[in-house]
Amino acid sequence: MQRRSNEIEEEEEDGRRGLESVRESQLEGRSSGTVSMNGEDCVYVGVGKGDSSMEALRWAIDNLMTSSSTLLFLIHVFPETRFIPYPLGRLTREKASQEQVESFMSQEREKRRTLLLKFLHACSASKVQVETILVESDSVAKAVQDLITILNIKKLVLGIDKSYARKATTMKGNSVPELIMRSSAADVCEVKVICQGKEINMEQATMASSPAKSPIAHRQNKDQPLDPFACICFISKPKTNR
Repeated sequence: MQRRSNEIEEEEEDGRRGLESVRESQLEGRSSGTVSMNGEDCVYVGVGKGDSSMEALRWAIDNLMTSSSTLLFLIHVFPETRFIPYPLGRLTREKASQEQVESFMSQEREKRRTLLLKFLHACSASKVQVETILVESDSVAKAVQDLITILNIKKLVLGIDKSYARKATTMKGNSVPELIMRSSAADVCEVKVICQGKEINMEQATMASSPAKSPIAHRQNKDQPLDPFACICFISKPKTNR
């Protein structure tokens, strides 16, 4: 089950606009109702704990934010909560008390808030319009693939660590960018993979690993419209104890 959030609070202080907090809330459907989450004028960047995430964000800001109307979305995927820690070990979520669950979930939300603030500050410093999308999933690659379909994402930027970059260019590894590039989601979305501030070319390796798909067919697939009903199965209902 996936949970998405798309809310950033901004406050004015001493005449300067700063990002003060990140707030999570339950959402259903394709948009928060305040901004359009799909279209050509949106750029999506996957962010996490690694340094490659900030490198990907900076590259996206420098190369893809072409106008003041371009909106940037930060995608952060975090694991599902199945166990709740307590002094003697851990409990399954079902066996933990509501107080224990709420206390742990509050701590986890604060960790995510702290993580995301550095990316939000980078966007604010560059005067970039930014929103967050939080997804609860144990598979980062699968969650991002689903979002590409649900939100009709056209531009996605992902960072990759140097240790994985060389193998990634041959498409023989299992990093998140490789898994996404090998999926059908890459046929409808332009995926940029960034390592140490530079784009690495993975599309050629992707096509070489799939000889049945010609370059012409590859381009045609990118132009084909998505099934408007494809996103229905991904609409989620709020869990209890959230």
